[in-house]
Amino acid sequence: MSHTSHDNVATILFLTVLLTACNGGGEDADKTPAPRVKPPIIESSDTSIDQSNDNLDDQAANSIGSNDTNAALIANNAFSLARTSCGLNGLSADTALEDIATQHANYIKYVFANSIPTVFNAHYENEIADIANVTNTNNPFFSGLDLGARLSNADYANARFGAAENIAQSMYYSSAGKLFSSEVMSNSMAKSLLAAPYHLRSLMLPSLYLTGTSIVTYKPHNKDATNNQGYILVNNSAATQATKNETVKGVFTYPCQGVTDTVTALYNETPDPVKHTGRDLQNDPIGQPIYISVPSARTITISNVTFYDVGRNINVPIELLDYRQDPYKDTVNELPANEAFILPITDDLKSCEAFYSNNKNCGLYGNSEYRVSFDVLVDNKTIERKSFVFKTGAVNEA
Repeated sequence: MSHTSHDNVATILFLTVLLTACNGGGEDADKTPAPRVKPPIIESSDTSIDQSNDNLDDQAANSIGSNDTNAALIANNAFSLARTSCGLNGLSADTALEDIATQHANYIKYVFANSIPTVFNAHYENEIADIANVTNTNNPFFSGLDLGARLSNADYANARFGAAENIAQSMYYSSAGKLFSSEVMSNSMAKSLLAAPYHLRSLMLPSLYLTGTSIVTYKPHNKDATNNQGYILVNNSAATQATKNETVKGVFTYPCQGVTDTVTALYNETPDPVKHTGRDLQNDPIGQPIYISVPSARTITISNVTFYDVGRNINVPIELLDYRQDPYKDTVNELPANEAFILPITDDLKSCEAFYSNNKNCGLYGNSEYRVSFDVLVDNKTIERKSFVFKTGAVNEA
């Protein structure tokens, strides 16, 4: 594929694995093809050049591996702030979870730095036939087939109260060899996870109080190291005995009143949140979704939705995603009947700025306020009206 003079970044969000006290969840999913897209516009003061050449042999001698702790802290803070902004408890750093995340992040790094996998689910450390030399126990960072095994092998006691794993991977190309720092990409990947419905809902589980994140960078296999870099974010979170039954009262949403700097568009997620519509997110993204949860309810029905652009005085069309049209019924990703998503459909918006002039759809407008209002029918008995305003950040394509 030829490259333009612009830089390009592709971010893949991998299926969230949720665990309960009794068993490990997780459904095999194909890796989503990486879109070739441009990065968000970032002020020069927010970027730095990273041209490090990691030595995997040296890292393999360390049983845990490398972690950019400053970048990891940025991601932890982004997740914690998103929760507290909407009324949930914040997150507390857990070094044991961080160590587990770090070893798994380095496992993924070792795979992509030493091979070009044709089939790879980043949540699993199973042997893959055509790259057997860098997978499973042949990978020096092997720590367990899945999250459940990794927690068990690390004797992580809080696993029995519930845990979750979220993974984002970015591939970055710069024609000029100026590569984003891991700190910048950490913030970008964290915000992307907060715009991906299935990952968002796991990051907003009230019971999950402990967190540990790892951020690693690598040079992609058989790519020019000067112009290409990969980034991996692995976040583990867990409940405790004190928080395992934590919940919220009333109608919970994310975003909520006062949230700012969300992404404008979602370009991919596994599992695909718009599978029921036939939409291809890579070519036709949606805007920042709205997550709705009413923990005290058995069922909810969302109606009378308005997604209003305050500055432009226009309404944005929406689709609803709930248990009624859930494309993942009877799977680990099935939506509970008391949760739903409002998905802004942005095909007709002209939100692409000059940098993205070749694109037809860039999601919501950048740096803009949106008022979201809707009715919630709870258990077919009572109706509650919810309304709030949130603000997007810069136009993104990652």
